[in-house]
Amino acid sequence: MIFNIFKSLVPIFLILFLALYGYQQNFSTAYPVINSLMYLPAILAVFIASLALHFNRSSIFFIIVLLMSVNLLLNFDFVATNMHYALLAGFSPLLLLVFTITPERSLFSFRAVPLYVLVLSVVGFSIWTVFEKPDWVSLYLLKDWFPARYFDWTHFPQTVIFIAIFVMFSLLLISLIKPSPLKATSIGILVLLIIVLQLKTNTYSLNIFISSALLMCLYAIVQESWRMAYLDELTELPGRRALKEKFQSISGLYTVAMLDVDHFKKFNDTYGHDTGDTVLRMIASKMNKVGGGGFCYRYGGEEFTVVFPGKGVSDAEIHLENLRKSIADMPFVVNRQSRRKDSNKSTKKQKIVQVTVSIGYVDSSTKNKNAWGLLKLADLALYRAKKKGRNRLAC
Repeated sequence: MIFNIFKSLVPIFLILFLALYGYQQNFSTAYPVINSLMYLPAILAVFIASLALHFNRSSIFFIIVLLMSVNLLLNFDFVATNMHYALLAGFSPLLLLVFTITPERSLFSFRAVPLYVLVLSVVGFSIWTVFEKPDWVSLYLLKDWFPARYFDWTHFPQTVIFIAIFVMFSLLLISLIKPSPLKATSIGILVLLIIVLQLKTNTYSLNIFISSALLMCLYAIVQESWRMAYLDELTELPGRRALKEKFQSISGLYTVAMLDVDHFKKFNDTYGHDTGDTVLRMIASKMNKVGGGGFCYRYGGEEFTVVFPGKGVSDAEIHLENLRKSIADMPFVVNRQSRRKDSNKSTKKQKIVQVTVSIGYVDSSTKNKNAWGLLKLADLALYRAKKKGRNRLAC
């Protein structure tokens, strides 16, 4: 888990470092270069927004709109008063959080309507506040909750600082629970938004940091597209395309294993496909913990593949046996609907069932076969394991 979070954040930290380095070069950069940067955010925004629309990444699209809105408002000095500034600095992190946690949906479907309503409501409320200047908004948005001397290092009203802290904590928490490139990107963009709003109308820094935030959006789209292409959506294990690439690069001694869930069709027929999907996810979670440096893939249906680079069958066998045993020893609870004879009410009954797998495996020293040939031999060994009674290994 920690490794996945770190892996997602490394490119974000790299872009952030380059943005800070670029900002430090402000005074040594030639004027024509600085002038040309004026158009960079717009060019990047159009390009990346087109990709977001193509891949149906609604969260990234709305984040790009948010970034360009901040860029426009600051570039044209539309935040002349403290109230304007507080509204922009307060709503920007909150909208970023909402766009990050909202499930992906088509931008042109009814499911996207709540997001459009939210954005229009924020814009409408901000315009109304600017013209009407209600006292209660000023009271809560611009109020000093603590002594002002503790916050003389920033332009931010204290309420805005608390909002930024809340959003940062929320993004870090959801990244810990379920890491993803989008959440890592939002953390980086939040940092850049805070820097941009702190520097206010410094045009050079605005273009540098907004462009860097847009590059983070590009990273998120590329990573999410890779996940769609290479990871199985149900189990989040690499799929057959990733296995194909592994076979193209592997050489020397290695072991290929095929794993199949015992009586899976009967299990689906008895308990339903939703429960069957839960079984597959449980097995995938166990496979993610396989030892021996094994790489796990979902081959298709209830079949999985494990590849052990640099290991023969004798070395891989112990890790496959531990995997088989960990699945068989895992109590699996099934909730079943039952209806009492003396009542029309249905109740849920819990039943503990055993889920087992059969595994066939071979190594590359067998009959000089290539990787796909070994996969077929492992599949034959798998059927031998099933004929011998299932819940076992066969070589």
